[in-house]
Amino acid sequence: MASQETGSAKLWNNVGNIITYTAAIVLLCLAGSFAVAVADSHRTDGAEEPVVYLQIDYYVLQTGFAPEFVAMQEELWKPVHEERIRDGAIIGWSLYDALIKGPTADYDFVAITMTDDYGALYGTSDRELIARVHPERGTDPLLETMHEGYRVVHSEIWRMNGAALPEGADAPAGKYVTKNFMDSRGASGEHEMMELDFWKPIHYVRIDQDILNSWVMYTKVKPGGSSIRYNYSTIDYYDRLSDIEGSVGMELARIAHPDLTDDELSDFFTRTSASRRAYKTEMWREVVAAGP
Repeated sequence: MASQETGSAKLWNNVGNIITYTAAIVLLCLAGSFAVAVADSHRTDGAEEPVVYLQIDYYVLQTGFAPEFVAMQEELWKPVHEERIRDGAIIGWSLYDALIKGPTADYDFVAITMTDDYGALYGTSDRELIARVHPERGTDPLLETMHEGYRVVHSEIWRMNGAALPEGADAPAGKYVTKNFMDSRGASGEHEMMELDFWKPIHYVRIDQDILNSWVMYTKVKPGGSSIRYNYSTIDYYDRLSDIEGSVGMELARIAHPDLTDDELSDFFTRTSASRRAYKTEMWREVVAAGP
């Protein structure tokens, strides 16, 4: 990285690395030495928590349209997102092929737009922006072409809770992702503490061992209501498909939390299960991207 950090670099370098004195007291009450065990060099006491949003759009395609769709996103949409990055509106954008989906999934591809500005969400239909990026083509015919052969079946907004990133990384990255859809409603209420204070250090071990590229936890902002099937998610980012197969168990937990006994570690595994219900896990492959 350059010696002068960008705005997004500063934002991501502090992602999820916050623990207040109040939280430390609570952890000591709950788990004895656990608060000490989970402290790591990536956490910065007293730092202001960054705000990062994801806009996730789920696309269904006409039969046989996938090659044309990916080419269109590369040729026409990627330059638009790169311009939005230069404008400071978004941090990054990625298009994924939904390789492994849940039984109720009605989509073929997924686009993720990352931003620290809630007001920048859903900004790609700006006619002036598209005309600026593609001045050689008429705006109306171009817009029609850019929306042919597919439709958005639903969209979601997520807010970041915390992340584990490689040293010097500006944002999460990886060719493959597993997205874990979770529901914490009606559970123990410990899901965020379990993810950030018990599991995040384990994910740092996976990063150090070159198993995992990045990990992020998000809470669903929209849509809400009693009809939704999940309210938070974790995303694991991998460089290699073969790394997804490995499990995360006691061996890695011992490395991440050397001050905890096996009985204490087992208790945290049990508390994790009690803190949420795993609704589904999907596997996506990045096919086009703009940004860090």
